[in-house]
Amino acid sequence: MAQDELPEMKTDRPDQTESSSIVPRRTVQLETGFFFQKDTQGDTELKSHAYPTALLRVGVLKNVELLFLAAYRDSVIQKNDRRKLQGMGPLSVGAKVKLWNESGWRPEAALLFRVLLPTGNRQFRPANPEPHMRLNLSHQLTDKMELAYNLVHGWADGYSVPGYTASLSYEVHDKISVFGEVFGSKEEGEKAGHQADAGILFLVLPNLQLDVAVGTRLNAAAPDYFVTSGISVRLPH
Repeated sequence: MAQDELPEMKTDRPDQTESSSIVPRRTVQLETGFFFQKDTQGDTELKSHAYPTALLRVGVLKNVELLFLAAYRDSVIQKNDRRKLQGMGPLSVGAKVKLWNESGWRPEAALLFRVLLPTGNRQFRPANPEPHMRLNLSHQLTDKMELAYNLVHGWADGYSVPGYTASLSYEVHDKISVFGEVFGSKEEGEKAGHQADAGILFLVLPNLQLDVAVGTRLNAAAPDYFVTSGISVRLPH
């Protein structure tokens, strides 16, 4: 009976907008997948893979979950010559805290904080720990439609990186949802990059989800395009 009372599984992938929901206490949710991105800036082309990306979410209290994020990465850089970088990316650890539920015009809200640690392959890891914060907000517009958005602030190589995301999702079937999204960020001293993506999520079982998404740039400062697909599972049921 306790298992039947668990809320519907919600994931932080494959879109860039992280959910305002918390995984239930005493449950573990693994969200993993494949990611490919191509980025052309001037005469330099960068192709990046992550396989898998793995986000582990652990429900520890009613309104608190712990987060652990890592990925095996490889990048191919082509300019005058071709270089390939390969190895484990840095580990990111943190927590998400539910602030309040949705009420009228007030959105559901959660605060996420995590730190990227100087671990993994030296070609990918930061020189120092890099904090990252998000305010995750969402509105249930109808029984089938949800608007979710994040206000983001982080640091990379010592530079401030503010950002945003906004995603509109629609449940076309009890087991199938689709979404469209825009997001962007701006590193200090650089032009802001803006992207858009769309995807589909298929709930195979109440605790098993498949997904796929594709994205493209909206301006020249952003990567050309990306593709991602993955699987998420929550234990116990």
